[in-house]
Amino acid sequence: MSKLKLAKRIGVKPITNPSPPHLQHNMHSPRAIYHSLADWMFNAFPKSREHETWISVPSSRAMWLDENIKNTPRDGFMPPPPKSREFAHLHKDGSIHVCLPQRDIDAIFAAKWGEPHPYKKHGVNEILVYAPQNKKEMDVLKDVITASYEYVTNEEYIPVYQ
Repeated sequence: MSKLKLAKRIGVKPITNPSPPHLQHNMHSPRAIYHSLADWMFNAFPKSREHETWISVPSSRAMWLDENIKNTPRDGFMPPPPKSREFAHLHKDGSIHVCLPQRDIDAIFAAKWGEPHPYKKHGVNEILVYAPQNKKEMDVLKDVITASYEYVTNEEYIPVYQ
């Protein structure tokens, strides 16, 4: 499956909350980048759909895996288990929370693209990836979201939407 290869993120770390709600307080995505990312997120993946978030603030938009997809990783979804199928969500600031295998989490942290969720230390497999500032950075988030989708579906993603 996915093995993220990310260029090192340029610039300073955004200011984030040390406790939930775990959001980014500065360096928000420009509106055009946010809308482009959202349009892609909620249309590119045939086995997921947009859904009301069960864990984030109400302005967030969740990616929800189809309930018919079986053999998913136990840590591939955000709480509350066992009925949640939320594997990623987009915040109004442009940042995302996402569930990934540890090898991809390590790659994201090494390249300075994100940080652990405050509840990660309590076993919640969720990280924050910083809001993209331009198209190049948005492409990084697309790679991360694709890796999350591949993780929960156990399949290689074949693009259906550019």
